[in-house]
Amino acid sequence: MPSNTAARRSASNLAPTLRKQYALTLRECRLSLPVEPPWSPPYRMVEWVLKNDQRVQRRVVPADCTPSQIADALKSHVPGRRYGPNDEED
Repeated sequence: MPSNTAARRSASNLAPTLRKQYALTLRECRLSLPVEPPWSPPYRMVEWVLKNDQRVQRRVVPADCTPSQIADALKSHVPGRRYGPNDEED
């Protein structure tokens, strides 16, 4: 079981690390604490906001993923329906 310090760090804003090490243009990037459902492997939810787009994007990643794997997931993400202050109803 992770320590409280590790748990706080894992749920903290990852944007500074991903901006510096992986050149992602993020305003914010948050990683949830691990979710351990009884029917599938543990996972975490990544939520991020780009500097030039205020809408929140989300993706599920394995619970044991590294910052490098998260950066790869964000780079390869194809957005679906996004919600936020710039959404317009058609």
